[in-house]
Amino acid sequence: MAIRDSLTRDEDSRGLQDTLRGLLADQLSSAALRSSLDTDTGYDAALHARLATELGLAGLTIPVEFGGLGRSQAEAGVVHTELGRALYPGPFLAGCLTAAALLEAGDRTAAQYWLPRLADGSVTGTVAAAAEDGRWSPGSDSVEAGRSAQGWYLRGSRWHVIAGHMAGIVVVPAITDAGPAVFLVESGAPGFSVSRQLGIDLTRRVYVITFDTTPAYLLAEGPNAAAILDRAERELLLATAAEAAGGIAWCLDATIAYVKDREQFGRPIGSFQDVAHSCVDMLADLQSVSAAARHAAVASAAEAPMAAHVAALQAGEAYRGVTESAIHLFGGIGFTWEHDAHLYYRRAWSAERLTGGPHAHRAAIAGLQS
Repeated sequence: MAIRDSLTRDEDSRGLQDTLRGLLADQLSSAALRSSLDTDTGYDAALHARLATELGLAGLTIPVEFGGLGRSQAEAGVVHTELGRALYPGPFLAGCLTAAALLEAGDRTAAQYWLPRLADGSVTGTVAAAAEDGRWSPGSDSVEAGRSAQGWYLRGSRWHVIAGHMAGIVVVPAITDAGPAVFLVESGAPGFSVSRQLGIDLTRRVYVITFDTTPAYLLAEGPNAAAILDRAERELLLATAAEAAGGIAWCLDATIAYVKDREQFGRPIGSFQDVAHSCVDMLADLQSVSAAARHAAVASAAEAPMAAHVAALQAGEAYRGVTESAIHLFGGIGFTWEHDAHLYYRRAWSAERLTGGPHAHRAAIAGLQS
């Protein structure tokens, strides 16, 4: 029996979890996942459309007034956990980050136009905020914004852009003469280009987006721009922490099933003390990561930044450790392309770098404590 993660608390969340898990188990088998990875998009567009329309996942946390479901961050955590458990390769996470940025911006015109399109899945968005080292903080390589008689334009590049190849709109932080700002760019705009960025995660594609005097719409400047980035980054941390809980749960379930059936010296290898201890350690990691992710999702405004970084740091380290243990317990087959364990191993390493890495989290935690 699959081990139920501790993000599930009430009946509604349990129903959402069971429905999504059942659909993904039916529609995204290992073979189906691997087949979708070989397509131009890297995911099954029909399955993604079904998730967006039938379950409303594209508009999960978008308010009802903008066509979404208006669900909480805790419920979003349940969804991210199940998507992480299945290694779902579609652009759901990128759309969530975009919606969060638009909601925080407070630009009524942009929200009324784009949020309903994000909610119904007719448009996919993403956030292009990371420098080449994966960090979101402004630096010498930040995108520069200028203004001409025709309006604002952007010059520069951003890395680690999730689903950049499918995004219809992109939220971009940039530096103006007056300071930091956040812009919205449509993917078909002049000077907009996307190139695949090589990475170890085969189930989540990231891209480099370059702006060459690309027309842009100003969403916010100054403190409001910083608030937009803070919220989008926090959503990314929460999502990847929840995804890690799902990935750890898969590793634990798959490992237990294997060690119960695999025999050595005439007995199941799960009966050996070292193997049993490794499984117990996986369970402890699952419980602690799930609890940290759940706490971060429901934390107060004052606690939220710290909780998000703590959850992401804990999740990243635990996920890496669990995937390494799982591969070791699977033995020689865990290192082969035919086994899914290495896909989770790749996701664990990539997701940790996608959020800036452990050093960035520790630095952020230290800054928040000072």
